[in-house]
Amino acid sequence: MSFTRFEPVLQFADGSTPLRPTACTPRATDDADATTLAVLSDVHLATDAAGTWKVFHRTERHLQAAVSGVNDRQIDGVVVAGDLSRDGTPEQFDRFDELAEFDPPMVAVPGNHDLPTAFDDHRSASIASFEERYTPGGLPFRTRFGRLEVIGLNSHAAAPDAPAKTWDGQVSAEQLMWLDETLADSDVDATIVTVHHNLPATGDLYERYRAELPVGGTVPGFSNPEPLVELLASYDAPLVVTGHLHFPAIERTDGVRELTVPAVSSFPHSMLVLEIDQRGTVVRSVPLTDGDGMVESIAHGYEKDRVLLSAAQQATFPLVDELESTRDAERDSQPTDRVDYS
Repeated sequence: MSFTRFEPVLQFADGSTPLRPTACTPRATDDADATTLAVLSDVHLATDAAGTWKVFHRTERHLQAAVSGVNDRQIDGVVVAGDLSRDGTPEQFDRFDELAEFDPPMVAVPGNHDLPTAFDDHRSASIASFEERYTPGGLPFRTRFGRLEVIGLNSHAAAPDAPAKTWDGQVSAEQLMWLDETLADSDVDATIVTVHHNLPATGDLYERYRAELPVGGTVPGFSNPEPLVELLASYDAPLVVTGHLHFPAIERTDGVRELTVPAVSSFPHSMLVLEIDQRGTVVRSVPLTDGDGMVESIAHGYEKDRVLLSAAQQATFPLVDELESTRDAERDSQPTDRVDYS
């Protein structure tokens, strides 16, 4: 397994990821068959704040590092899985737009900090403003990067005429109906779905680590994940990309595989690069700061549950490596020059 700039490689086998081959589909043989996607989340861009476990005074620097990391690579598209801003003010989005000079096209779904809530003590940007800035025609959306279709859902509880009364995620019945129709009209094996809030199995990591780490927080909620999971499972959707929890993870909920993107703002200050071809998906976690920046981040956040969980997950990389076993099996099945005359 190779690393570049200490980019841990997370590998998915072809049986459960976008661009799954059928029995008669050949393997990709050149770069033209691949799609490369950059995914980032939880930038929490702040224009007038410092400190906390999100290291607000470094958020501009971390976003600029993500832009450089994307523009230095051959990337087909950029997806931001929510929480672009610290708390959804127009000024924060204006600054995000000034810094987010990605060469490839970018789309985003809103996070719980991006849209109006009933307990905001400031002027928040509207849903329509977010849609105009970051979506190809509104929420939910579908768009294409290379050979890959990306579907974006809105899990913020705000409505156009009413701010949300909670930061918990929810997906409306109207979106579920739209998603059903869209997946029916899609090549599902070449499709990923992105939504900010996490599916239940990823939240369960809190309980899994609680026996070993001083994890005292509660899982940020998703009030109605079950209908979404059921719908995705019915189409055998290969991959759902989420943000929100700030730590990297790959988990399954009722057969639906979820890739959780580490935060740009907080430790481990990373983005993901997905290289997708007919063999499967390779995910590289790309750090956006140096060792001093990581130490500063830990100093600000070592008491925060999600920083601890990030460190624990980083320590177990690669979180999955299914292509290695696939390669081993293929090597074992290759014919040899020996002839058995018995």
